Amino acid sequence: MNEPAVFDRVVTALDERNYEPLVHVPEAHSDAYADVLDRCRRHEIAIRGRYPDVLGFTDANRVFAIEVKGSTNLLRGIGQALTYQQGAHVSYLAGHGDAVRPHADLLRSKGIGVIGVDEDGATAWRSPPSAESTAEAADIEGQLSLRLRGNEFGGDITTLSLAQPLNYFAPVVALDRYGPLARDEIVDAIADEYGFGAGGETVASARTLGLVSAGSPHELTDQGELAATVLRGHGIEDLDDLRLTKEDVGRRTVAEVHPPLAVLLRNSFVRHPEFGLLLDALRKEGPRVHFLDLVERLVREYPNVFLSAFCTTRGAARARELIERGETARLYRERGVWTDVIRTNVLFNFVQQLKHVGVLAPDTRSHSGAIAEYDPDAKPWIVAAVE
Repeated sequence: MNEPAVFDRVVTALDERNYEPLVHVPEAHSDAYADVLDRCRRHEIAIRGRYPDVLGFTDANRVFAIEVKGSTNLLRGIGQALTYQQGAHVSYLAGHGDAVRPHADLLRSKGIGVIGVDEDGATAWRSPPSAESTAEAADIEGQLSLRLRGNEFGGDITTLSLAQPLNYFAPVVALDRYGPLARDEIVDAIADEYGFGAGGETVASARTLGLVSAGSPHELTDQGELAATVLRGHGIEDLDDLRLTKEDVGRRTVAEVHPPLAVLLRNSFVRHPEFGLLLDALRKEGPRVHFLDLVERLVREYPNVFLSAFCTTRGAARARELIERGETARLYRERGVWTDVIRTNVLFNFVQQLKHVGVLAPDTRSHSGAIAEYDPDAKPWIVAAVE
């Protein structure tokens, strides 16, 4: 039995168990796996630089990873399933029943589950007796949550392009006041009533934070409705009110001038799974965080957050190759490497946002120049005390 046939039957078995599977199928193989792709969404979530064929949550909300083989390449599959133990609570090798059966005892002794299939479907499903190290499980959980929550969030958290996060509430105020609007209508209202020319960025960022729905016309999500209620409670009922509030802040931070609004912003950020993991890493490193120490922690504990949130698109591809080759230390020790892969936005706009929402202290210095000129030792991130 070939691999696509095994893959199809594994997906059927997962559906029967009420699991939530995402699959990794390279574009070049899309035709061979068309039946699988008709039933499942793709993922690009790596564990130690490798992509599990199937990844998701069990019905008990534990991360599972499955390496799928046919009747051949079983030894390679065993090695990959062992790798996935680093980021999954349970790891499986699936293959044709006659092929995987001789390896079942070895696999279970290593904590790997076995799924054997034939023409009739999954005929053997042996869960692992225990899980090995799951050092990266929190990272994988966060990434899966982000993708399985559908269109609730619109992108990676560090792509938020504006230094003052109060701007992200402009679409919320506009939609709360006028009801559903097309993107251009929101942008026009923000330009006319808020005096702000980057309305498109505010809409995209409100989508990233899960405050505004996708599609057209845009509407407030449940979280956006909650934000609008809180804003009205603080006297912000129209875009001019929001403009005056932003002027109040001036060169200080929202956390200093309007603490309740900083809490509202921070809660909006924290709901994004990617940000929640980043905040966890920051607090583990604090109270004074040297940027490259943070990078090291992310690469070791939350590599997918590092790849998606900190890296440029091209940089993520290079970083993933280094992680897969076991050369992760180069990402935080070699200046020519980290300056090449990390997006500049992380060091300026994102730092400013973290100060406004009360995650970083006001005296944290951001970097507005080229990343090649950044001195991480001279500009540590200072984690604000948790109230």
